[in-house]
Amino acid sequence: MNREQNTLTERYERLDMAILVLACVLVFFALGGRALWGAEGRWATITREMMLTGDYFHPTINGEPYFDKPLLTYWLIAALAFVSGALNELVVRLPSAIAGVAAVWATLRLGRHLWSPAVGRIAAMLLLTSYGLISQSRMAAADTENLATVMLAILWYWLRRDKNNFITFIVLYLIVFVGSLCKGPVAAVVTAIAILPDAIAGKRWKAFLRPASLFALAIGIAIYFAPFIWSSGTTPASYASSGLALVWQENVQRFFSPFDHKAPFYTYIHSVPVLILPWVPLFIAALITGVKYFARLDKNTHWLIKVIALIFVFFTLSGSRRSYYILPIIPFCALLTAVILTRMKEFRPSCIIPAGFTIQKWILFGAAALELLVFLALLIVPPRSAGVSLAGISLAGILVALAAIAAAIVASMAAHRLAVQPEEKAFLPLAVVAFILMGGFFCVQQNVFEESRSEHQFINKIQSATAWIPPDRIGLMYKGEVDAKMVFYLGKGTPVTLLRHEDKYADKKDPDKKTIMSFLQSDQLGVFIAQMRYVSAFPAELSSLLPATPTFEEKPVPFESKKAREERWGVWLLNSQNTTPGTGGKTTNEK
Repeated sequence: MNREQNTLTERYERLDMAILVLACVLVFFALGGRALWGAEGRWATITREMMLTGDYFHPTINGEPYFDKPLLTYWLIAALAFVSGALNELVVRLPSAIAGVAAVWATLRLGRHLWSPAVGRIAAMLLLTSYGLISQSRMAAADTENLATVMLAILWYWLRRDKNNFITFIVLYLIVFVGSLCKGPVAAVVTAIAILPDAIAGKRWKAFLRPASLFALAIGIAIYFAPFIWSSGTTPASYASSGLALVWQENVQRFFSPFDHKAPFYTYIHSVPVLILPWVPLFIAALITGVKYFARLDKNTHWLIKVIALIFVFFTLSGSRRSYYILPIIPFCALLTAVILTRMKEFRPSCIIPAGFTIQKWILFGAAALELLVFLALLIVPPRSAGVSLAGISLAGILVALAAIAAAIVASMAAHRLAVQPEEKAFLPLAVVAFILMGGFFCVQQNVFEESRSEHQFINKIQSATAWIPPDRIGLMYKGEVDAKMVFYLGKGTPVTLLRHEDKYADKKDPDKKTIMSFLQSDQLGVFIAQMRYVSAFPAELSSLLPATPTFEEKPVPFESKKAREERWGVWLLNSQNTTPGTGGKTTNEK
């Protein structure tokens, strides 16, 4: 009997390891293939300027204070850059990717510990192939680190729930408060919310009032505030931002009196389904079943449903709402779906779960078939948009769709050989299709699509054009906030010249004509970089100082909207040998 148990355990461990390998493939493959996007530029630029100045406690963008997040994620990026010898798209995204794998592992272990190995594996695959996890894990941000903090802390709590000693509490608080240095104390709050139902039900809350817990809590709080206190105590005279003010503004003020991101109260009703895509039908069926048959469920599942409800209510009550804020809820949604799915037989004759499973199967296989048909049509009748061929995009889509369909067939044939529950065997083909479709989109198709835009090529042109131009003669036009991505790619050791179009913080709604005019009228060699929409809105006295067309500009994306086209970047070389203002001429090396 022991030999059989050991063999079964080894099989389960191999399956668990296979899921972790798949997680690594999904989050690390071609991670640095795309140029920085959106807020990613801030993480890259701040880290770069920390490394240039040697000041790791006062974040800046283009030399200006920008203290809007705790410091740990910047430090992690800097450490990885030091080890790898480079600071690029891959390195900037690595902390999020590592955190994504950690969150999947913690979910797998938690499902195994509280329910069964099957629950752990299904939940891990649901989480791994969800839009929320994979998209955030492949992005430079702190949201996946926040998610991993919550899941690692909850896992530790359940593993050590009945061992109320100092080691239990100090590790718990270290996970929570060190992890909170990535995004903020919301990780600590969500962890407390998740622990609360079990602590109250079993009267375990008293253990948190013991001296061992309070002493460990004091250490954790001290570790969290230490970087902010050090930063405030060593602030340069010219640095106007405060880390302690950040803690108040980004957490307390944002919750009770938001200053931005004021989305409707029902935001998360549609945000949660988006985050758990493509598993919406299965999750809704599991949620309905869990609520309807609540009395039949075990205590651990009762806890799970309460946690989902509490997290949803907490983020809904917050005055500041964004779709990805509620990311910590999706591992618990995955766990609930896995629990109900593995206990499907207990809810007969209810047809809720079978119906949800059938709908889920049709959606996934239908998505693969639709992708195949759409991209086949694009390949057979190849349209062109703004002179960009879609052949590469079409081929990538066809290959991904064919791979998903073929893998699902193979998985269906091979599933019966696995020593797992029937429900897990039925789930395997769906997981395979979701893995290939989501992986194909994020790991392959996004990169192929970016090649159509040639953003890397555009960035290389900018770097080449500005290589020998001093930073003060590089004019970067901005609106509201400086484009940190562009500052990063310019790669200068000192700040470039910033030219304001509109500043939402300064009550000035017109371009700073005097500063822009002074920059453009200089007889020194220079570069002017701006989005096309800003230049098109220039008054005559400014537009007359620029060549009618940019020296080069960012290529459009296929099927790009008119608004998106207006947001493309243009670059004007000023006072170069073969460029004359107002003539629309380009330099001789631009063909």
